[in-house]
Amino acid sequence: MSDLPKHAKVVIIGAGIVGNSVAYHLAKLGWKDMVMIDKGPLPNPGGSTGHASNFIFPVDHSKVMTQLTLDSMAQYKKLGVFRESGGIELARKPERMEELKRRMASAKAWGIEASLVTPEEVKKLFPWINTDAIIGGFHSPTVGVVDSLRAGTMMRDAAKEMGALSVFTHTEITDVDVEDGRVIGLQTAKGNISAEYVI
Repeated sequence: MSDLPKHAKVVIIGAGIVGNSVAYHLAKLGWKDMVMIDKGPLPNPGGSTGHASNFIFPVDHSKVMTQLTLDSMAQYKKLGVFRESGGIELARKPERMEELKRRMASAKAWGIEASLVTPEEVKKLFPWINTDAIIGGFHSPTVGVVDSLRAGTMMRDAAKEMGALSVFTHTEITDVDVEDGRVIGLQTAKGNISAEYVI
């Protein structure tokens, strides 16, 4: 691997799903001269992406968060790393069931396919669930899981193939250079790099 450059237009900290997505989308917009730095190895640098449940439930009380989730699901489907499995949230107490009713109202408001289900319906949908202790649930067939490590790798590789990104792993950031309240560069175990933008 080549040496860490002294300057880049954009330096992206982290090779997880967020860093890879930023690199990919900026590259699609025509940005070049980007450097990604991570202290870990690839494909799993050891951060939250590799430790996440990767379970995507598309219902939130916030319309913006729901739209963001639906957009993410659509992108993951295009990449071929999303599997729609359906999902359920369960209630054992009336207070929890009230929250699930509120989630159902949000699902209906945002146009998400979902339903409130009885313990008997839960058993039909998911036979292995012990329904003795539950009073109901909230089911959505559009819930699924994503292979976030594969998605990140695909986005990172696409940005590299567009000639927009160089990646430096096993590169620990030791300090951040700030000037007039703005990040202008990073100090790493492999040298310093300045940048117009640090993400």
